[in-house]
Amino acid sequence: MCLLFLMKELSGETGFTVSAVHVEHGIRGEASLSDMEYVKEQCDILDIPLDIYRTDAVSIAAGTGTTLEEAARNERYRIFDAIKADKIALAHHMNDQAETVLFNLIRGTGIRGLRGIMPVRDRYIRPLLCLDRQEIEIFCRTNGICYRHDATNDDTGLSRNRIRHNVIPELEAINDSAIEHICDSAAELSEAETLLEALTDEAAEDCTDYDRDMAVIDIDKLERLHPALASRVIKKALVCVSGRAKDIGRKHINAALSVARGQSGRQAALIYGIKVRKEFRRLLIAGSGRYERSDTAVGDMPRLSFDILERERVSDEDILNCNGYTKYIDYAKIKDTANLAVRHRQPGDRISIRGGSKKLKDLLIEEQLPIEKRDSIFIIALDSDIVWIPDLGRLGERYKVTDETNNILRMEIKYG
Repeated sequence: MCLLFLMKELSGETGFTVSAVHVEHGIRGEASLSDMEYVKEQCDILDIPLDIYRTDAVSIAAGTGTTLEEAARNERYRIFDAIKADKIALAHHMNDQAETVLFNLIRGTGIRGLRGIMPVRDRYIRPLLCLDRQEIEIFCRTNGICYRHDATNDDTGLSRNRIRHNVIPELEAINDSAIEHICDSAAELSEAETLLEALTDEAAEDCTDYDRDMAVIDIDKLERLHPALASRVIKKALVCVSGRAKDIGRKHINAALSVARGQSGRQAALIYGIKVRKEFRRLLIAGSGRYERSDTAVGDMPRLSFDILERERVSDEDILNCNGYTKYIDYAKIKDTANLAVRHRQPGDRISIRGGSKKLKDLLIEEQLPIEKRDSIFIIALDSDIVWIPDLGRLGERYKVTDETNNILRMEIKYG
């Protein structure tokens, strides 16, 4: 509410137009619906256009295996990403920043995670990140701005709430400027990370080559790097071949470095099925990248091939204009490409859509596909979850490439 009133005031001073978006997650029953009505009333008073979106985060969490918090956040950003606006302002403040830094620290992270929440990321801006919660509450009281309290924020069974209600008060008891100091450190680390990212990219470009699903690192060049840069080059390769950064930590980097220091032929198996092997003066880091699934080339079954690509190497135009035999998906959403099946439809098949999922049977009816053809089309699926229907050009919503995508899996289906 503070952000809403501030943006309204600033819009009059600087000439930009402001509208609001409210996402009702379907989590808190009547309280959530009451919040939605309150937002509508306030936007009417302020003469601010409002778009309301409703989603069922509980069902989505159950269907995707994510936590309720993560499912709700993913839905919010899915909706935000589709908004046509020059900027999207979010109301994170200094307390949120401190909680994020502490949460990332205890979960295990490098400098990147200790940067916390970025003030600006693409279209997203956070104008309140320089204010703490107390300052925001004072502003609201001074200006007669009422706001609502989300009861789920009191649930200390959730990690973030435990940090908010138990950890931060103890830190403030030691130093009443604890939040400010944590945020100052995050800002300094953000500057340092920007520099290190540039140096890492330069070093990786010099000593790393990619051969399909494998990163090949020149050990002589790696050893000439500062240890901090060498570790980051290794991590960059691990993330690239696995398609995800989550849970790749210091122990995995150290294991790869240990292999590099050992005798030729030494090897190790790491997280996500990554295999590291030393061949003379080369370090090979292998994932599951490009290969052809020979098991699908049976009878009339088509063949499926893959390529792992860094996000920055694939343009939005490539993704939007690919032909009917090729699709680009978020590689992190596929835990193991070996689990992808090329098959005909089966009972229980569903495809993810915006706001939930849909039975394949219902989709085929909507697409007006003749009944005699429904059993002959091919689908690519993870168990009963459909990833891609080449014949219809349909891709499961949860597998689409987004702003959060780090690596892309390019799938190509070949008939005959």
